[in-house]
Amino acid sequence: MNQPPDNDPQDSPPNKDHGRTRDRRRVMKLAILGATGSVGRELVSQARAAGHEVTALVRAEPKPGEIDDRVALVLGDATSADAVRRTVKGSDAVLSALGHAKGGPEDLLAQVSSNLIAAMQADGVSRLVVLSSSAVVDAADRPSLLYRAAGVLLRAVMPRVVRDHREQARLIEDSGLAWTIVRGPVVFTDGPHTGRSHAGPIGGDSGPRVSRADLADFMLASATDGGFVRMKPLVSQ
Repeated sequence: MNQPPDNDPQDSPPNKDHGRTRDRRRVMKLAILGATGSVGRELVSQARAAGHEVTALVRAEPKPGEIDDRVALVLGDATSADAVRRTVKGSDAVLSALGHAKGGPEDLLAQVSSNLIAAMQADGVSRLVVLSSSAVVDAADRPSLLYRAAGVLLRAVMPRVVRDHREQARLIEDSGLAWTIVRGPVVFTDGPHTGRSHAGPIGGDSGPRVSRADLADFMLASATDGGFVRMKPLVSQ
């Protein structure tokens, strides 16, 4: 179960075994970035299935059936401060599943995070849940050999992406918002939505993979239940 939202996140230890969210009956207004990506589509689908109102920032008009037609769309680029501001306005929480795409700016995530932080602070929105990478470190991590090797490989093969993820994390941690940086494992799969996952610092019990559906489930639960505030859990199965 997720931590109750009224717990002080600084005083409570992370709960490492999470299933479905405790209570999603409260309807929230959610802003979602990266809504047409593989995890973003799951976020939108699960949020709408739970009855939440969704505003999604998209670069182009979606193809028929690509996004639920009940989703409010903002057409624009996430590197545009104005587009982000219009997406965030009036939201209860913001979720970002943005990732790097071929040909995109090397500092995409840092740019978008700066826009998000400014927009949320201006509009009084405090809850932010962002998808990130295991390349982002946490003081509580005790990585296994697998994750140590994965870290070395990522830094060697994608150094600019790693730097951008880490800069995004630094900006968010310094923002004063009620943030959660959700770190994905080594492999994302198209497996089923089970609603069960393991979350916590990287350690010997961190698995190598998670389904995109269960990763989205965890992000949505964190946004709506208020768990893992100012924490950087790695989510795996």
